[in-house]
Amino acid sequence: MAKRGLTLDTPTALSYVGQTVLLELRWEGDTESFWQCADIVGVLIPRDSMQGAPCFLAVEVSSSTGNPNEFYFDDICTIRAMRYRDRHGSGNVLGRMTLTHSADGSGSGAALPARRNSSTVPANGSTGAAHP
Repeated sequence: MAKRGLTLDTPTALSYVGQTVLLELRWEGDTESFWQCADIVGVLIPRDSMQGAPCFLAVEVSSSTGNPNEFYFDDICTIRAMRYRDRHGSGNVLGRMTLTHSADGSGSGAALPARRNSSTVPANGSTGAAHP
């Protein structure tokens, strides 16, 4: 099984504050991971004399209340910051993200949509082939 949880230093964790991110999460006991889009509003990094685990305070984009939730680093497999145009553009955000951090350093291997604007699939998604 791949290493669980994210290890971020304080400056890197703080760099996500104010960012909209796509989180790949896997909770203890679950075999499958899932993706969640959230706005990072704070970071909790316990000091040596404190109990608790490091986590982000974030508001889920789909939240109707706007209340922040805790996303513990131990539950995060991958975090990807989204640029401004990704959030307000065409909706094809997964091919244009930045600041990827993953627990094992290489990504989780979870399925993501195919990248567009390649030699085989242009930005509009058309392959150019006729479909009778």
